Amino acid sequence: MANDIMAMDSLKEEAVRVYPGIAVVFPQTAQEETLNISDLAPKFNGCYAVNNSTVCFVSENEIFAIPQTRLVIRSLHSAGFRQEHFYVPFSNWDYPKREQAKWKYLQEKARASYEDDFAEDCISYCDKHNIGTLSDETLQNCFEMPNSGVPVKRLYFEDCYFPVINSTCFDSVAADHIGHFCTNNGKVIFVYQNGKTYVAKGYKILNELRGSGYTEAGMFVPFSNGEQILDSALKARWESITK
Repeated sequence: MANDIMAMDSLKEEAVRVYPGIAVVFPQTAQEETLNISDLAPKFNGCYAVNNSTVCFVSENEIFAIPQTRLVIRSLHSAGFRQEHFYVPFSNWDYPKREQAKWKYLQEKARASYEDDFAEDCISYCDKHNIGTLSDETLQNCFEMPNSGVPVKRLYFEDCYFPVINSTCFDSVAADHIGHFCTNNGKVIFVYQNGKTYVAKGYKILNELRGSGYTEAGMFVPFSNGEQILDSALKARWESITK
């Protein structure tokens, strides 16, 4: 759960230890360097720094690096660490050579947590603004717009349609669109309480949307102007949707 706090021993085991002489690769220049930042330990014991979504913290005179997540920051605060400004390894596309696989895994795990955090923020916002859920039956009969987009062929050119909110940051753009719907030519687009974009066929869904606190707003409605979906799996999913 997002509210859990990780114990320091677990956090240190999860992170990559930045030991003296660690080999670091900078892929943008194809260079390899030996990193030595041991002078940080005595100056910043019990502190952490953040740069480009990477966290470096010093615990018991040992230096660690880990991708930034809410859980990591909460755990450091809970353990009494204070934020300072100092060099953060692996925060400029560089990575630890011997621990490359672990670092990549940690980055992927962090990205997944951003999606969970975003959904949590969206639901919290909707709870405060009386925007509710739809029935499972209704939602299962809607097309979820994938973050990777839907390639389509329009009359004279090809295009790619994306969700209305295509980020993991709950900002003013998300707040302006969440809980809204729009219609065109028998299709309905709406941004659900978890921040995901759905498209439905037919207008019977409108009563349920309005009853759950959704309001109409101007938005582009995908698949409402005769477009052809080019991806076979996505096309099959869209064709399975009933009015």
